[in-house]
Amino acid sequence: MRRSATLFFTFCLLLGTLAYGATITLFQASFDGSNVRVEWEVTNETGVQSYDLWRKANNEPAFAHLGTQTPNSQRRYQFLDTNMYRGTAGGGPFTYRLTVHTTTGDQNYTTVLSSTPSAVQRSWGSIKSMFR
Repeated sequence: MRRSATLFFTFCLLLGTLAYGATITLFQASFDGSNVRVEWEVTNETGVQSYDLWRKANNEPAFAHLGTQTPNSQRRYQFLDTNMYRGTAGGGPFTYRLTVHTTTGDQNYTTVLSSTPSAVQRSWGSIKSMFR
């Protein structure tokens, strides 16, 4: 009797992990010069179909899509936002949203860029974006 209860419990744990889809242990954004590096770490990618990354400035009405990443079992992903000042209506704080598309539904995670860029970073970012 005890063995069947243990097997049932293990099966329920496994089923719960499969149904959940992804386990994100880190999602952060930080300045890297005049760019923003967005990183996320995954411990479980069961059922994950794709990751979508979005950005929104404080005074913008909606998130802008930055890119899509297909899971490749590398467990740690990063995206370099080189166009932070192109097309944005203004200043921060900037919120980044990660949407994890799974076979059982979508999961959303958000992070806010913890600091505001200096005037030099904003100017340099604007100048670089003009030549892209």
